[in-house]
Amino acid sequence: MEFWRDGLVIDLLAIAVLLGLTNFLRARLSWMRKLAVPDALVAGTFGVVLGPEILGVIPFDFARLEFLVYHGFAIVFVAVGLQSPPTAQQRGGSARSFAVALSSIGVLQVLIGFALLIAIAAAVGLELHPAFGFMPLLGFHQGPGPALALGSAWEPLGLVSGAGLGLVFAAFGFASCVFLGVPLVWLGRRAGWVTPRAELEVAEPELPSHTQPRAPAIFEPLRTQVIAIGCVYAAVFGLLWTLTSALPAGSGLAATLWGFNFIAGALLAIGLRRSARRLRVELPLDDPMLSRIAVVAVDFTTAAALAAVRMSILDRWLAPIVLLAAVTAIASLVVSIWLARRAFPSAPFEHAVALFGATTGTVPTALALLRTLDPELRGPVARNVVLGAAASVPLTAPMMVLVIPVTVELWGQGFATAVWSPLAMMVIYALGLALVWRWLTPFRLLRPLLAPWPSADRAPPGSPRPPP
Repeated sequence: MEFWRDGLVIDLLAIAVLLGLTNFLRARLSWMRKLAVPDALVAGTFGVVLGPEILGVIPFDFARLEFLVYHGFAIVFVAVGLQSPPTAQQRGGSARSFAVALSSIGVLQVLIGFALLIAIAAAVGLELHPAFGFMPLLGFHQGPGPALALGSAWEPLGLVSGAGLGLVFAAFGFASCVFLGVPLVWLGRRAGWVTPRAELEVAEPELPSHTQPRAPAIFEPLRTQVIAIGCVYAAVFGLLWTLTSALPAGSGLAATLWGFNFIAGALLAIGLRRSARRLRVELPLDDPMLSRIAVVAVDFTTAAALAAVRMSILDRWLAPIVLLAAVTAIASLVVSIWLARRAFPSAPFEHAVALFGATTGTVPTALALLRTLDPELRGPVARNVVLGAAASVPLTAPMMVLVIPVTVELWGQGFATAVWSPLAMMVIYALGLALVWRWLTPFRLLRPLLAPWPSADRAPPGSPRPPP
Protein backbone atom coordinates (compact mmCIF):
# COMPACT_ATOMS: atom_id res chain seq x y z
CA MET A 1 0.00 0.00 0.00
CA GLU A 2 2.83 2.43 0.73
CA PHE A 3 3.77 2.48 -2.95
CA TRP A 4 0.35 3.94 -3.77
CA ARG A 5 0.44 6.72 -1.20
CA ASP A 6 2.13 9.18 -3.53
CA GLY A 7 -0.87 10.81 -5.19
CA LEU A 8 1.06 11.46 -8.40
CA VAL A 9 0.43 7.86 -9.46
CA ILE A 10 -3.30 8.23 -8.73
CA ASP A 11 -3.47 11.48 -10.73
CA LEU A 12 -1.72 9.88 -13.72
CA LEU A 13 -4.06 6.89 -13.62
CA ALA A 14 -7.08 9.19 -13.33
CA ILE A 15 -6.00 11.13 -16.43
CA ALA A 16 -5.51 7.83 -18.29
CA VAL A 17 -8.99 6.63 -17.24
CA LEU A 18 -10.56 9.92 -18.37
CA LEU A 19 -8.85 9.68 -21.76
CA GLY A 20 -10.04 6.06 -22.03
CA LEU A 21 -13.58 7.09 -21.12
CA THR A 22 -13.49 9.79 -23.79
CA ASN A 23 -12.30 7.29 -26.41
CA PHE A 24 -15.06 4.87 -25.40
CA LEU A 25 -17.77 7.53 -25.62
CA ARG A 26 -16.49 8.79 -28.97
CA ALA A 27 -16.63 5.24 -30.37
CA ARG A 28 -20.22 4.80 -29.17
CA LEU A 29 -21.71 8.26 -29.75
CA SER A 30 -21.90 9.53 -33.32
CA TRP A 31 -22.56 13.13 -32.25
CA MET A 32 -19.20 13.20 -30.41
CA ARG A 33 -17.44 12.06 -33.57
CA LYS A 34 -19.20 14.79 -35.55
CA LEU A 35 -18.21 17.46 -33.03
CA ALA A 36 -14.52 16.51 -33.45
CA VAL A 37 -13.54 18.08 -30.12
CA PRO A 38 -10.00 16.88 -29.24
CA ASP A 39 -10.09 13.97 -26.79
CA ALA A 40 -7.69 15.70 -24.42
CA LEU A 41 -9.98 18.71 -24.03
CA VAL A 42 -13.00 16.48 -23.38
CA ALA A 43 -11.03 14.43 -20.82
CA GLY A 44 -9.79 17.61 -19.15
CA THR A 45 -13.36 18.91 -18.92
CA PHE A 46 -14.39 15.65 -17.26
CA GLY A 47 -11.49 16.22 -14.87
CA VAL A 48 -12.81 19.67 -13.92
CA VAL A 49 -16.36 18.39 -13.37
CA LEU A 50 -15.32 15.26 -11.46
CA GLY A 51 -12.50 17.01 -9.60
CA PRO A 52 -12.49 18.40 -6.06
CA GLU A 53 -14.00 21.79 -6.96
CA ILE A 54 -17.31 20.49 -8.37
CA LEU A 55 -18.37 16.84 -7.77
CA GLY A 56 -15.35 15.73 -5.75
CA VAL A 57 -15.26 12.25 -7.31
CA ILE A 58 -11.57 12.37 -8.26
CA PRO A 59 -9.22 13.65 -5.54
CA PHE A 60 -6.92 15.56 -7.90
CA ASP A 61 -4.11 17.52 -6.30
CA PHE A 62 -3.60 20.76 -8.25
CA ALA A 63 0.10 21.02 -7.39
CA ARG A 64 0.74 17.52 -8.75
CA LEU A 65 -1.22 18.26 -11.92
CA GLU A 66 0.89 21.38 -12.45
CA PHE A 67 3.98 19.19 -11.99
CA LEU A 68 2.72 16.89 -14.78
CA VAL A 69 2.01 19.83 -17.06
CA TYR A 70 5.44 21.37 -16.44
CA HIS A 71 7.32 18.24 -17.53
CA GLY A 72 4.77 17.20 -20.15
CA PHE A 73 5.35 20.45 -22.00
CA ALA A 74 9.04 19.64 -22.33
CA ILE A 75 8.47 16.07 -23.53
CA VAL A 76 6.20 17.32 -26.33
CA PHE A 77 8.77 19.86 -27.47
CA VAL A 78 11.68 17.43 -27.32
CA ALA A 79 9.80 14.69 -29.22
CA VAL A 80 8.72 17.06 -31.99
CA GLY A 81 12.14 18.76 -32.09
CA LEU A 82 13.89 15.42 -32.68
CA GLN A 83 11.86 14.76 -35.83
CA SER A 84 13.22 15.41 -39.29
CA PRO A 85 13.19 19.07 -40.33
CA PRO A 86 10.84 20.11 -43.11
CA THR A 87 12.30 20.51 -46.58
CA ALA A 88 12.90 23.98 -48.02
CA GLN A 89 9.64 23.69 -49.97
CA GLN A 90 7.69 22.89 -46.80
CA ARG A 91 9.23 25.61 -44.62
CA GLY A 92 8.74 28.75 -46.70
CA GLY A 93 9.15 31.03 -43.67
CA SER A 94 6.07 29.72 -41.85
CA ALA A 95 7.97 29.07 -38.60
CA ARG A 96 9.17 32.70 -38.56
CA SER A 97 5.65 33.90 -39.25
CA PHE A 98 4.32 31.73 -36.43
CA ALA A 99 6.87 33.22 -34.01
CA VAL A 100 6.01 36.81 -34.90
CA ALA A 101 2.28 36.02 -34.97
CA LEU A 102 2.43 34.57 -31.44
CA SER A 103 4.12 37.72 -30.15
CA SER A 104 1.81 40.02 -32.12
CA ILE A 105 -1.39 38.45 -30.82
CA GLY A 106 0.09 38.57 -27.32
CA VAL A 107 0.62 42.33 -27.70
CA LEU A 108 -2.92 42.66 -29.10
CA GLN A 109 -4.31 40.84 -26.05
CA VAL A 110 -2.52 43.26 -23.71
CA LEU A 111 -3.77 46.27 -25.70
CA ILE A 112 -7.32 44.89 -25.45
CA GLY A 113 -6.89 44.33 -21.72
CA PHE A 114 -5.79 47.88 -20.93
CA ALA A 115 -8.25 49.50 -23.36
CA LEU A 116 -11.08 47.68 -21.58
CA LEU A 117 -9.73 48.66 -18.14
CA ILE A 118 -9.91 52.31 -19.20
CA ALA A 119 -13.40 51.80 -20.69
CA ILE A 120 -14.68 50.10 -17.52
CA ALA A 121 -13.29 52.90 -15.35
CA ALA A 122 -14.89 55.55 -17.55
CA ALA A 123 -18.26 53.75 -17.75
CA VAL A 124 -18.87 52.57 -14.19
CA GLY A 125 -16.02 54.09 -12.18
CA LEU A 126 -14.47 50.70 -11.32
CA GLU A 127 -10.66 51.08 -11.26
CA LEU A 128 -9.28 47.55 -11.53
CA HIS A 129 -5.70 46.61 -10.70
CA PRO A 130 -3.49 46.96 -13.84
CA ALA A 131 -2.55 43.29 -13.58
CA PHE A 132 -6.06 42.64 -14.94
CA GLY A 133 -4.82 44.08 -18.22
CA PHE A 134 -2.21 41.34 -18.49
CA MET A 135 -4.52 38.49 -17.51
CA PRO A 136 -5.79 37.88 -21.09
CA LEU A 137 -2.16 37.48 -22.19
CA LEU A 138 -1.20 35.26 -19.26
CA GLY A 139 -4.31 33.09 -19.16
CA PHE A 140 -4.90 32.77 -22.92
CA HIS A 141 -1.42 33.10 -24.40
CA GLN A 142 0.85 31.71 -21.67
CA GLY A 143 -1.40 29.16 -20.00
CA PRO A 144 -2.26 28.11 -16.44
CA GLY A 145 1.32 27.91 -15.14
CA PRO A 146 2.51 31.48 -15.83
CA ALA A 147 -0.96 32.88 -15.05
CA LEU A 148 -0.90 31.16 -11.67
CA ALA A 149 2.72 32.07 -10.88
CA LEU A 150 2.50 35.76 -11.76
CA GLY A 151 -0.99 36.19 -10.34
CA SER A 152 0.22 34.79 -7.03
CA ALA A 153 3.30 37.03 -7.07
CA TRP A 154 1.10 40.12 -7.57
CA GLU A 155 -1.13 39.42 -4.57
CA PRO A 156 1.23 41.27 -2.15
CA LEU A 157 1.19 44.18 -4.66
CA GLY A 158 -2.56 44.67 -4.41
CA LEU A 159 -4.09 42.10 -6.77
CA VAL A 160 -6.80 40.33 -4.74
CA SER A 161 -6.96 36.56 -5.41
CA GLY A 162 -4.34 36.87 -8.12
CA ALA A 163 -3.58 33.15 -8.39
CA GLY A 164 -7.24 32.27 -8.73
CA LEU A 165 -7.78 34.99 -11.33
CA GLY A 166 -4.95 33.62 -13.44
CA LEU A 167 -6.43 30.14 -13.41
CA VAL A 168 -9.92 31.41 -14.23
CA PHE A 169 -8.61 33.29 -17.27
CA ALA A 170 -6.78 30.11 -18.30
CA ALA A 171 -10.07 28.21 -18.02
CA PHE A 172 -11.79 30.78 -20.26
CA GLY A 173 -8.93 30.42 -22.71
CA PHE A 174 -9.40 26.66 -22.90
CA ALA A 175 -13.14 27.15 -23.32
CA SER A 176 -12.52 29.58 -26.18
CA CYS A 177 -10.20 27.08 -27.82
CA VAL A 178 -12.96 24.46 -27.79
CA PHE A 179 -16.06 26.51 -28.53
CA LEU A 180 -14.44 28.69 -31.19
CA GLY A 181 -11.58 26.46 -32.38
CA VAL A 182 -13.68 23.41 -33.26
CA PRO A 183 -16.20 25.45 -35.31
CA LEU A 184 -13.20 27.06 -37.02
CA VAL A 185 -12.11 23.61 -38.18
CA TRP A 186 -15.64 22.91 -39.45
CA LEU A 187 -15.64 26.23 -41.31
CA GLY A 188 -12.30 25.46 -42.91
CA ARG A 189 -13.46 22.05 -44.11
CA ARG A 190 -16.67 23.44 -45.59
CA ALA A 191 -14.88 26.38 -47.25
CA GLY A 192 -12.17 24.17 -48.78
CA TRP A 193 -9.34 25.82 -46.83
CA VAL A 194 -7.88 22.57 -45.45
CA THR A 195 -4.63 21.43 -47.06
CA PRO A 196 -4.80 17.92 -48.60
CA ARG A 197 -3.26 15.30 -46.30
CA ALA A 198 -0.65 14.26 -48.90
CA GLU A 199 0.82 17.77 -48.92
CA LEU A 200 1.30 17.69 -45.15
CA GLU A 201 3.56 14.64 -45.11
CA VAL A 202 7.14 15.36 -44.10
CA ALA A 203 9.67 13.33 -46.02
CA GLU A 204 13.30 12.98 -45.01
CA PRO A 205 15.46 14.58 -47.75
CA GLU A 206 17.28 11.94 -49.70
CA LEU A 207 21.04 11.61 -49.21
CA PRO A 208 23.43 9.97 -51.62
CA SER A 209 23.27 6.20 -51.24
CA HIS A 210 26.77 5.93 -49.77
CA THR A 211 25.91 8.44 -47.00
CA GLN A 212 22.27 7.51 -46.29
CA PRO A 213 22.12 6.64 -42.57
CA ARG A 214 20.60 3.33 -41.60
CA ALA A 215 19.54 2.46 -38.07
CA PRO A 216 21.16 -0.77 -36.90
CA ALA A 217 18.68 -3.59 -36.44
CA ILE A 218 19.76 -4.10 -32.81
CA PHE A 219 17.87 -0.98 -31.67
CA GLU A 220 14.30 -1.50 -30.46
CA PRO A 221 12.45 1.53 -31.90
CA LEU A 222 10.27 2.63 -28.97
CA ARG A 223 13.01 2.15 -26.39
CA THR A 224 15.45 4.09 -28.54
CA GLN A 225 13.11 7.07 -28.91
CA VAL A 226 12.40 7.14 -25.17
CA ILE A 227 16.15 7.01 -24.43
CA ALA A 228 16.79 9.86 -26.88
CA ILE A 229 14.08 12.02 -25.33
CA GLY A 230 15.38 11.22 -21.84
CA CYS A 231 18.97 12.13 -22.76
CA VAL A 232 17.91 15.45 -24.26
CA TYR A 233 15.79 16.26 -21.22
CA ALA A 234 18.70 15.40 -18.94
CA ALA A 235 20.76 17.88 -20.96
CA VAL A 236 18.01 20.46 -20.39
CA PHE A 237 18.34 19.99 -16.64
CA GLY A 238 22.13 20.34 -16.87
CA LEU A 239 21.89 23.49 -18.97
CA LEU A 240 19.32 25.20 -16.75
CA TRP A 241 21.13 24.19 -13.58
CA THR A 242 24.37 25.65 -14.95
CA LEU A 243 22.72 28.92 -15.97
CA THR A 244 20.79 29.40 -12.74
CA SER A 245 23.80 28.49 -10.59
CA ALA A 246 25.70 31.39 -12.15
CA LEU A 247 23.04 33.91 -11.08
CA PRO A 248 23.26 35.88 -7.82
CA ALA A 249 21.48 34.34 -4.86
CA GLY A 250 17.81 35.27 -4.75
CA SER A 251 17.67 36.37 -8.39
CA GLY A 252 14.15 36.32 -9.79
CA LEU A 253 15.54 35.38 -13.21
CA ALA A 254 16.21 31.83 -11.99
CA ALA A 255 12.51 30.96 -11.76
CA THR A 256 11.95 32.38 -15.25
CA LEU A 257 14.75 30.25 -16.70
CA TRP A 258 13.38 27.08 -15.11
CA GLY A 259 10.00 27.98 -16.60
CA PHE A 260 11.53 27.88 -20.08
CA ASN A 261 12.44 24.17 -19.81
CA PHE A 262 10.30 23.32 -22.86
CA ILE A 263 12.02 25.98 -24.99
CA ALA A 264 15.43 24.68 -23.95
CA GLY A 265 14.32 21.14 -24.80
CA ALA A 266 13.16 22.15 -28.27
CA LEU A 267 16.38 24.03 -29.01
CA LEU A 268 18.61 21.18 -27.82
CA ALA A 269 16.59 18.56 -29.74
CA ILE A 270 16.59 20.56 -32.97
CA GLY A 271 20.29 21.33 -32.56
CA LEU A 272 21.10 17.64 -32.05
CA ARG A 273 19.20 16.57 -35.16
CA ARG A 274 20.70 19.28 -37.35
CA SER A 275 24.24 18.71 -36.10
CA ALA A 276 23.95 14.98 -36.74
CA ARG A 277 22.76 15.56 -40.30
CA ARG A 278 25.55 18.00 -41.09
CA LEU A 279 28.18 15.66 -39.67
CA ARG A 280 26.60 12.62 -41.36
CA VAL A 281 26.28 10.97 -37.96
CA GLU A 282 23.86 8.08 -37.74
CA LEU A 283 21.03 8.60 -35.23
CA PRO A 284 18.52 5.75 -34.75
CA LEU A 285 15.56 8.14 -34.60
CA ASP A 286 12.18 7.17 -35.97
CA ASP A 287 9.87 10.03 -36.98
CA PRO A 288 6.57 8.07 -36.83
CA MET A 289 7.47 6.75 -33.37
CA LEU A 290 8.50 10.20 -32.15
CA SER A 291 5.24 11.66 -33.46
CA ARG A 292 3.24 9.02 -31.56
CA ILE A 293 5.10 9.81 -28.35
CA ALA A 294 4.37 13.51 -28.92
CA VAL A 295 0.67 12.72 -29.45
CA VAL A 296 0.47 10.78 -26.17
CA ALA A 297 2.30 13.56 -24.31
CA VAL A 298 -0.01 16.19 -25.82
CA ASP A 299 -3.09 14.28 -24.71
CA PHE A 300 -1.91 13.74 -21.13
CA THR A 301 -0.50 17.26 -20.76
CA THR A 302 -3.56 19.01 -22.15
CA ALA A 303 -5.99 16.96 -20.05
CA ALA A 304 -3.92 17.56 -16.90
CA ALA A 305 -3.64 21.30 -17.61
CA LEU A 306 -7.40 21.67 -17.97
CA ALA A 307 -8.14 19.53 -14.91
CA ALA A 308 -5.76 21.74 -12.88
CA VAL A 309 -7.86 24.86 -13.50
CA ARG A 310 -9.80 26.09 -10.46
CA MET A 311 -13.17 27.75 -10.98
CA SER A 312 -13.64 29.14 -7.48
CA ILE A 313 -12.85 32.81 -8.21
CA LEU A 314 -15.78 34.12 -10.22
CA ASP A 315 -18.29 35.77 -7.91
CA ARG A 316 -16.53 39.10 -7.31
CA TRP A 317 -15.12 39.79 -10.79
CA LEU A 318 -17.54 37.92 -13.07
CA ALA A 319 -18.52 40.84 -15.35
CA PRO A 320 -15.01 42.18 -16.12
CA ILE A 321 -13.62 38.63 -16.49
CA VAL A 322 -16.31 37.64 -19.00
CA LEU A 323 -15.91 40.90 -20.94
CA LEU A 324 -12.12 40.64 -21.13
CA ALA A 325 -12.24 36.96 -22.04
CA ALA A 326 -14.91 37.32 -24.73
CA VAL A 327 -13.25 40.24 -26.53
CA THR A 328 -9.83 38.58 -26.32
CA ALA A 329 -11.11 35.28 -27.74
CA ILE A 330 -12.94 36.88 -30.67
CA ALA A 331 -10.03 39.17 -31.53
CA SER A 332 -7.56 36.27 -31.41
CA LEU A 333 -9.78 34.20 -33.72
CA VAL A 334 -10.24 37.01 -36.25
CA VAL A 335 -6.52 37.82 -36.38
CA SER A 336 -5.53 34.15 -36.70
CA ILE A 337 -7.79 33.72 -39.73
CA TRP A 338 -6.74 37.06 -41.23
CA LEU A 339 -3.06 36.10 -41.01
CA ALA A 340 -3.51 32.64 -42.53
CA ARG A 341 -3.15 33.45 -46.25
CA ARG A 342 -1.00 36.51 -45.67
CA ALA A 343 1.67 35.05 -43.37
CA PHE A 344 1.91 31.29 -44.05
CA PRO A 345 3.01 30.23 -47.56
CA SER A 346 2.26 26.53 -46.90
CA ALA A 347 -0.68 24.91 -45.07
CA PRO A 348 -2.13 28.33 -44.16
CA PHE A 349 -5.32 27.08 -42.53
CA GLU A 350 -3.53 24.49 -40.41
CA HIS A 351 -1.14 27.19 -39.17
CA ALA A 352 -4.09 29.45 -38.36
CA VAL A 353 -5.80 26.71 -36.34
CA ALA A 354 -2.61 26.01 -34.39
CA LEU A 355 -2.05 29.74 -33.88
CA PHE A 356 -5.52 30.20 -32.43
CA GLY A 357 -5.01 27.18 -30.17
CA ALA A 358 -1.69 28.56 -28.93
CA THR A 359 -3.10 32.01 -28.21
CA THR A 360 -6.15 30.74 -26.31
CA GLY A 361 -4.54 27.94 -24.32
CA THR A 362 -1.03 26.54 -24.45
CA VAL A 363 1.22 25.05 -27.09
CA PRO A 364 0.05 21.50 -26.23
CA THR A 365 -3.50 22.81 -26.66
CA ALA A 366 -2.50 24.16 -30.08
CA LEU A 367 -1.15 20.74 -31.01
CA ALA A 368 -4.29 19.06 -29.66
CA LEU A 369 -6.43 21.31 -31.88
CA LEU A 370 -4.07 20.70 -34.80
CA ARG A 371 -4.61 16.96 -34.39
CA THR A 372 -8.14 17.41 -35.75
CA LEU A 373 -6.44 18.10 -39.10
CA ASP A 374 -3.13 16.21 -38.69
CA PRO A 375 -3.91 13.32 -36.29
CA GLU A 376 -0.32 12.04 -35.99
CA LEU A 377 1.39 15.47 -36.03
CA ARG A 378 3.52 14.35 -38.95
CA GLY A 379 3.17 17.47 -41.06
CA PRO A 380 5.45 20.52 -40.99
CA VAL A 381 2.92 22.58 -39.03
CA ALA A 382 3.60 20.78 -35.72
CA ARG A 383 7.31 21.39 -36.09
CA ASN A 384 6.72 25.03 -37.08
CA VAL A 385 4.67 25.43 -33.90
CA VAL A 386 7.63 24.21 -31.84
CA LEU A 387 10.16 26.28 -33.79
CA GLY A 388 7.90 29.33 -33.72
CA ALA A 389 7.25 29.06 -29.99
CA ALA A 390 10.98 28.89 -29.32
CA ALA A 391 11.73 31.78 -31.70
CA SER A 392 8.98 33.92 -30.17
CA VAL A 393 10.73 34.01 -26.78
CA PRO A 394 13.14 36.87 -27.69
CA LEU A 395 10.24 38.81 -29.22
CA THR A 396 8.05 38.38 -26.13
CA ALA A 397 10.80 38.65 -23.50
CA PRO A 398 10.85 42.51 -23.27
CA MET A 399 7.13 42.51 -22.54
CA MET A 400 7.44 39.79 -19.90
CA VAL A 401 10.56 41.03 -18.09
CA LEU A 402 10.20 44.82 -18.54
CA VAL A 403 6.69 46.07 -19.33
CA ILE A 404 4.80 43.77 -16.94
CA PRO A 405 6.99 44.32 -13.83
CA VAL A 406 7.14 48.11 -14.40
CA THR A 407 3.36 48.32 -14.81
CA VAL A 408 2.57 46.46 -11.60
CA GLU A 409 5.00 48.68 -9.68
CA LEU A 410 3.19 51.76 -11.06
CA TRP A 411 -0.03 50.80 -9.25
CA GLY A 412 1.11 52.80 -6.23
CA GLN A 413 1.13 55.98 -8.36
CA GLY A 414 -2.56 55.81 -9.19
CA PHE A 415 -4.84 54.20 -11.75
CA ALA A 416 -4.20 56.65 -14.61
CA THR A 417 -0.42 56.24 -14.50
CA ALA A 418 -0.67 52.47 -14.10
CA VAL A 419 -2.86 51.98 -17.20
CA TRP A 420 -1.88 54.73 -19.65
CA SER A 421 1.88 54.16 -19.32
CA PRO A 422 1.80 50.46 -20.29
CA LEU A 423 -0.74 51.22 -23.02
CA ALA A 424 1.74 53.67 -24.58
CA MET A 425 4.58 51.16 -24.22
CA MET A 426 2.53 48.45 -25.93
CA VAL A 427 1.71 50.73 -28.88
CA ILE A 428 5.45 51.28 -29.42
CA TYR A 429 5.97 47.53 -29.01
CA ALA A 430 3.38 46.85 -31.72
CA LEU A 431 5.10 49.25 -34.13
CA GLY A 432 8.38 47.41 -33.56
CA LEU A 433 6.74 44.08 -34.36
CA ALA A 434 5.32 45.58 -37.57
CA LEU A 435 8.91 46.14 -38.72
CA VAL A 436 9.80 42.56 -37.77
CA TRP A 437 6.92 41.32 -39.94
CA ARG A 438 8.31 43.29 -42.85
CA TRP A 439 11.96 42.29 -42.48
CA LEU A 440 11.93 38.68 -41.27
CA THR A 441 8.77 36.96 -42.53
CA PRO A 442 7.09 36.17 -45.88
CA PHE A 443 4.07 38.28 -44.85
CA ARG A 444 2.19 39.87 -47.76
CA LEU A 445 -0.50 42.50 -47.35
CA LEU A 446 -3.06 40.82 -49.61
CA ARG A 447 -6.11 42.79 -50.72
CA PRO A 448 -8.87 43.41 -49.90
CA LEU A 449 -7.66 44.10 -46.40
CA LEU A 450 -10.89 42.98 -44.71
CA ALA A 451 -11.10 39.68 -46.61
CA PRO A 452 -10.54 36.66 -44.32
CA TRP A 453 -9.27 34.47 -47.17
CA PRO A 454 -7.97 36.65 -50.03
CA SER A 455 -6.55 35.39 -53.29
CA ALA A 456 -2.79 34.79 -53.11
CA ASP A 457 -2.16 36.82 -56.27
CA ARG A 458 -3.73 40.08 -54.99
CA ALA A 459 -0.81 41.59 -53.12
CA PRO A 460 -0.13 45.31 -53.55
CA PRO A 461 2.80 46.29 -55.79
CA GLY A 462 6.17 45.95 -54.11
CA SER A 463 5.02 43.37 -51.52
CA PRO A 464 7.61 40.69 -50.75
CA ARG A 465 6.90 37.29 -52.23
CA PRO A 466 7.29 34.12 -50.17
CA PRO A 467 10.63 32.35 -50.65
CA PRO A 468 10.61 29.50 -53.17
